[in-house]
Amino acid sequence: MTVDDGLLKRLLLAPGPSGFEAPAQEVVRSRLAALGEVQADALGNVWLAVGHGGTPRVAVVAHADQIGLIVTHVDEHGYLFIDKIGGVAPVLVPGRHFVVHGAAGPVQAVGGKKPSHIIPVAERNVAPPLEEQFLDIGAATREDALRRVAVGDPVTFTPDYVQLAPGVVASQALDDRAGVYAMMRALEHYAADPGAAELTGVATVHEETTCMGAKAQARRMEADVLVVVDGDFCSDTPAADAKRLAGEVRLGAGPVLGRGAGSNQRLLAFAREVAAAEGIAVQIKAYPEASSTDADELMATGAATLSLSIPVRYMHSPFEVAHTDDLEAAARLVAALARRAGEVWTGGSFEPRA
Repeated sequence: MTVDDGLLKRLLLAPGPSGFEAPAQEVVRSRLAALGEVQADALGNVWLAVGHGGTPRVAVVAHADQIGLIVTHVDEHGYLFIDKIGGVAPVLVPGRHFVVHGAAGPVQAVGGKKPSHIIPVAERNVAPPLEEQFLDIGAATREDALRRVAVGDPVTFTPDYVQLAPGVVASQALDDRAGVYAMMRALEHYAADPGAAELTGVATVHEETTCMGAKAQARRMEADVLVVVDGDFCSDTPAADAKRLAGEVRLGAGPVLGRGAGSNQRLLAFAREVAAAEGIAVQIKAYPEASSTDADELMATGAATLSLSIPVRYMHSPFEVAHTDDLEAAARLVAALARRAGEVWTGGSFEPRA
């Protein structure tokens, strides 16, 4: 499948930790403007409808924010103390390369670390709590540091985009810019070959922290069918276990359909039928409890909801890995679902199959 490498790269390299998503959302806005009027709210959610006024009303949602850090204090020697934005494990900070996104521009930083030979043996393999860690920007004093950074500045792992093999890419923020990419491409596919349904694409904010973007959308959204696209853990590495992850998920084997609490069962069955008809390979994963995605908030709209995931290795790390075929397959599946949604939309509802 042909990936729009330029779009994917722009999405992945744009910084956007929760609460600071504007650069990433600007990539979304500028691309979707070719399809119609892009809308937004004060939180930073961005959305666009294709086939406005059609029925049923289908929405595809992905979150634009990523994990990161935030500057909480600058000491007298110019070192930056930090806290996490989202799920950043303390072990990921020491010795890593970061970017502090200051008002005057990006500032390079390194996670401070004791030399291994002076760390007691018992402590060498344990990272200190995040509140005890710091970033080094090369400043000599607090005043020197504050000329370049400020308390409250967001911090990300240094952005990069690497092709490990044909179709296999490594970057920060694949959770969930991969989903945002699939959402945007689904809108483009649908605009080029529309059906009777209205298809709205939404890039939400704050998913990694409070799901506040999805909560706001749930109060205003009037969708009949919802597809929530996020990353999901791969089980195809030596560090993973399919039994513990509730499903065998392999890179390049297609998007993942969540079966259980995260999906309407009739919509799930229909998605599998559409995927088979379109020749799109899909994988299945069990969702025994909450989906831990925006779907948990958006299901409150009462819309029939489908959890659709992109396989991602090493989520919440400086480099996540995905296969571009999975991204494009997810986009094609969403567009096909929207085109065919009317086939099973009867009596103004989408009820679970008995």
